[in-house]
Amino acid sequence: MESTRLAETVLAVIAEQAGVVDGPLRVNTPLGPGGLGLDSIAILELILELEHRTGLHLRDENLTAAALSTPGSLIRYLESHLD
Repeated sequence: MESTRLAETVLAVIAEQAGVVDGPLRVNTPLGPGGLGLDSIAILELILELEHRTGLHLRDENLTAAALSTPGSLIRYLESHLD
């Protein structure tokens, strides 16, 4: 999966999970408190859906809170797993 398509997929999945319908999702919006308000269950569902849509394995020790802080940080983490 190319980088641009990956970013579009990540933003689409996050928007679906968070119920964002009013305008575009920003890459620097916090996923958790103070932003989209996703809790730990919603983050897990997000990870599972991204694994399903991208074919990448995301559940490892390198998937830190920092990687899950914003859409942009998550996109960068996923891009590092592309071949």
